[in-house]
Amino acid sequence: MVTAFLLVVCEPAHIHDVARGLADTDGVAEVYTTTGSADFVAVVRVADLDALATLVTERITTLPGITRTNTHVAIRSYGRGDEAAAFDIGVD
Repeated sequence: MVTAFLLVVCEPAHIHDVARGLADTDGVAEVYTTTGSADFVAVVRVADLDALATLVTERITTLPGITRTNTHVAIRSYGRGDEAAAFDIGVD
């Protein structure tokens, strides 16, 4: 499983349509509006890097109103939930 964070910039007139389009896209787990240089952060979870490439280049960047994306692939997760999950499956 690959997790990535996709920063999305869109035309202001299309912000609501882009939000709906992102949220309705298979592989997009969560969508957040943000302040700063990106209008949205989309949390993406897909099977592998090929699926990520297809999702970003063929499905997301083609949504009307999107002007730019920036993809950040997660390489490691840290948090209390991760530690607890490891104990639940018996990992020492």
